Amino acid sequence: MIENRASQGAEPGTGDQITRDLRWNFCAGVIDAGGWGVGMAMVSATTILPLFVQQLTDQKFAIGLIQATMLFGWLVPGILVSGWLERLPRVKHSVMWIAALERVALFALAPLTLWLGSQSRTGLLWAFFLCWFVMNAAMGANMPGYFKLIAKTIPSSLRGRLYGIGGAASGLIGIAGAALAGWLLGSWGFPRGFAACFLAASLIQTVTVIPLGLMREPVQRATDAPDPRPGWHSLRLIWEDRRLFWLGVAIALISLNQMAGAFYTAFALDRFRATPTDVAWFTAVVSGSKMLAFLLVGWMGDRWGNRLAMQVATVGGLIAAGAAAVAPGLDWLYLVFAFNELAVQGWSVCSMNYVLELCPPERSGTYTAVFNALSGPFRVLLPLAGGAALNWMGYTPLFLAAAAGAVLCLAVLLARLPEPRQTTPPAAPAAVP
Repeated sequence: MIENRASQGAEPGTGDQITRDLRWNFCAGVIDAGGWGVGMAMVSATTILPLFVQQLTDQKFAIGLIQATMLFGWLVPGILVSGWLERLPRVKHSVMWIAALERVALFALAPLTLWLGSQSRTGLLWAFFLCWFVMNAAMGANMPGYFKLIAKTIPSSLRGRLYGIGGAASGLIGIAGAALAGWLLGSWGFPRGFAACFLAASLIQTVTVIPLGLMREPVQRATDAPDPRPGWHSLRLIWEDRRLFWLGVAIALISLNQMAGAFYTAFALDRFRATPTDVAWFTAVVSGSKMLAFLLVGWMGDRWGNRLAMQVATVGGLIAAGAAAVAPGLDWLYLVFAFNELAVQGWSVCSMNYVLELCPPERSGTYTAVFNALSGPFRVLLPLAGGAALNWMGYTPLFLAAAAGAVLCLAVLLARLPEPRQTTPPAAPAAVP
């Protein structure tokens, strides 16, 4: 059963204190989730970074490497630290130290872009991918601890709202951030405009992560600590819990769909001669769609379950890929980016919330790491394969393959993936903040 450890920590407390702690933790989680999203809007891996990389090289493989590097960092390193994190009585201190490394790597791109942008574009390309890898690898190492912190402090009935509100706030403010990024890129150009975007993103994420370190995290009881086994040993969960296995299959198929997402901006630049201002408007559409997507999938996940929300997100990915395949003009790309964002955010929120419902809070770090390790190879390699295939197959076949991936993913969700709440009832909410 999913237990509400916000009310079952080491220290007993009154009902009023439990309610105050829950409100505090909920607000801290919303601020962190919202600030992280605003910062990422300033350096969007879907729009801004492909434009940045195209200033440095004409190799489409490098564009695919943006998302591949990001996803490798997010999905692989966690399995190496999950066992250690699960034995910690509290995880928020480790979460904050690793978060600091993420932001240092992002900040470093600002001076590097100014310095190398006018000296060596090849050198800047290498420096970018090095910093991008460090940032995302730190983020991936942080995920087991972060989701354990959320599982211990926020009951399952409120997690969808947490990410819905935080994501909606980041989308709303991100529209202004995208407008600022567009002005910076249009007025200052390369390299100063991009350097300013990196600087702004790092500062926003640094300020908004602070409340996460102030969360009121209960101490994990010694009896709840898992067996001290190596992280790789936990991969046996793939076979022991078939729900985790089939979720991994679904992720592999939706990754085929999301492979196309790495190239929508390049498609607009190559096919319809989009300008940096157009890319900034695409980013604004992405931010606005993110706001609506987070509200929709968060509400659906809390009310009807994350399985249904993932189905809706998959349909969004299908529409995006299909629209890109038949797009007659640049205006269609706004529709593409909007529905692709529904797919991206729906899966990013609801797949992790689904995983957290498969296990008790003290096991959430390992379940998160195993899920990421299971899905990582597909989410990392498919964007690279798409970049390599693009040179000989063109954009339209790539987008049609992405649409087929969404169809197959939807079939797996309907036929093989159960709703955890039908067999494992969630704990009653402690309080609604």
